[in-house]
Amino acid sequence: MNEPNLVQIEITGHVGSLILADEKRLNAFGLALADQALAGLETLERHDDVRAVVLRGAGRAFSVGGDVKQMGQDIAAGDPGAFFEAPLAAFNRLAVALGALPKPVLASVHGAVAGVAFNVMLACDLVVAAESTRFTQAFVSLGLSVDGGGSWILPRLVGRARASELAMLPTTLDAETARAWGLVNWVVPDADLEAETRRRAVQLAAGPTRAIAHTKALLNGADRRTLADQAEQERLAQVDNSAHPDFTEGVTAFLDKRPPDFRG
Repeated sequence: MNEPNLVQIEITGHVGSLILADEKRLNAFGLALADQALAGLETLERHDDVRAVVLRGAGRAFSVGGDVKQMGQDIAAGDPGAFFEAPLAAFNRLAVALGALPKPVLASVHGAVAGVAFNVMLACDLVVAAESTRFTQAFVSLGLSVDGGGSWILPRLVGRARASELAMLPTTLDAETARAWGLVNWVVPDADLEAETRRRAVQLAAGPTRAIAHTKALLNGADRRTLADQAEQERLAQVDNSAHPDFTEGVTAFLDKRPPDFRG
């Protein structure tokens, strides 16, 4: 039997949207949703016209996190660890793929952002949130520890003390606190989320795509290198950037005192 379509892809101009679309279950993460999201992300990576990607959820929430109903069914079937085999491995691959995508990814979130969905959001490059959004790691309430890469990225974003608070206590953050803690970039009125997401995505898609990809890779790899190694990686990236027509366009536009017209 074919799996239902839990993820949708939309392409408008140079912006590709990856939409979690299991609205009845508030986009709860299960194996099928994660696999479809990975396949959608691969499609958008291969699409040459797509220069920026938006990740968002349809319906009342971005995502409530892991599928607790499925966890309960696994417990009843006598296999309580089943959810943390293939499904969690797929969530992890999705988080890694978002970080490795050579295109900028903007998460657009609303409603609930919980558990593994919180950490998938953090694997994106930029986040715009509706002001009513609520964020929680949620794992400890289920007798679980952090997953989806959260134990790696949270301390790097908010420091050890705040990461421990989020992970060890049933803490819920409102959108403004999430912004103040460095977890999201922009908070907007709920009614403005779609328009602001579109504006930011178009802005990213109009940029020099190769240079942005290098910037993303440099930021993601910085804490694994010494300062000298990082500086050398920056130099090599600039050499590669300089061979692309966007570099010539950027310099020419600067000298001509006009906005650049990058082609990605």
